[in-house]
Amino acid sequence: MDNVKKAEEVMEKLSNDNNLVTTTQIRRFLTAVNQVSGKVEKWKRDKKVGSHEALPEELQAQIKYLKVKIAYTIGREKASNKKSNNPGKAELFFKESGLLGIIDSIGSDIKKYENFASYVEALVAFHKYYGGRD
Repeated sequence: MDNVKKAEEVMEKLSNDNNLVTTTQIRRFLTAVNQVSGKVEKWKRDKKVGSHEALPEELQAQIKYLKVKIAYTIGREKASNKKSNNPGKAELFFKESGLLGIIDSIGSDIKKYENFASYVEALVAFHKYYGGRD
C-alpha cells in the first residue's frame, strides 16, 4: 500500500473514533523529521550520492532518536491523564500509524528514510483534512 493511501486510512480511522492526536503533537514530530531530512539532504549533496548509498552511522542514530520523540510525546500525555488506564490519542496515533516499526526498519537505507518522511508528511496532511486541531 502506498504512503498516501495508508496515511489517509490511519487518519480517517482515528477521526471516526474521535481519536485524532493534537495538531501540536503531530507538528512537533513532523518538525523533528524535517530536521533529520534536512541533514540527510545536505549529506547527499555534500557527498554527491544518490538514494542507493548507505546512510552514515551519525544519521542512522538521529533517525533512531525519533523514537525518543515518540516516547516523550506518549509519556507526557500519560502523565497528564494519570486517572485513565486507556491509551491516549498520541499513543493510539503512533500505534495505528506504525511509525515505531518503520523507524526500526530504516537502518542505513536512504530510500526507506525518504519513504518514511513522506509518510509522516501525508499523515500531517490528512490529520488537517480530517479536522485535527488542539
